[in-house]
Amino acid sequence: DGLEIKPLMPNVWFRVGTIGMQLREWDTALRAFSEVVQQEPEEGDAWANVAAIHMHNKNPAEAYPALLESLKQNRNNWRVWATKLYACIDLKKYDEAIQACNQLLDMKARRNAAEGIPPLEERCIRAIIGGVLRNYDTARVSKDEACISSSKRSLLRLRELLDKMESSSKLEPWFYEVSAYFNGQMGWQEDVFNDLMKEYRAMQSAPGWEADPYRI
Repeated sequence: DGLEIKPLMPNVWFRVGTIGMQLREWDTALRAFSEVVQQEPEEGDAWANVAAIHMHNKNPAEAYPALLESLKQNRNNWRVWATKLYACIDLKKYDEAIQACNQLLDMKARRNAAEGIPPLEERCIRAIIGGVLRNYDTARVSKDEACISSSKRSLLRLRELLDKMESSSKLEPWFYEVSAYFNGQMGWQEDVFNDLMKEYRAMQSAPGWEADPYRI
């Protein structure tokens, strides 16, 4: 009742939203954080929570603009970049998904390990590779020069991302598998061979690899 009598209390609405998320009362939480951003559009954490709720509700189209607003206020929150990565993959915005990957790699390289920024997930990289290749194939079939040019730029950005991933840290065997697939689709057979050799060496370095049927 107090909130109805004094509606312009963004700090109270923020607390209500936080409690709503903790209790998994998503409609209450969304209403509360929506009130916050209406009153204080520069409140980046509230925008991030609006986006998180929409993603929980499997509504990336609604999450996406909230993520842009959150990042407009604070580009240093890795969790928001990770959420944007998932949203962009769902929305097939692969260039922006690649940008989010690059941001996460840069932040992981700069930050203290205690912050717990996770490595890029296999499912995300596979989704981006598959999406970019499909867009390129569609553009070639359409013979639309603008689409072909755009899809080629996406392929270049993707290749640069894979190179950056390889140079940034020790990688799991799956990375070389997906890189080999990408290079094979592009017709770069020498790179495919190199990737497969790296995958084999990465598998050998994993403890107990020879007893794991999924790695043989």
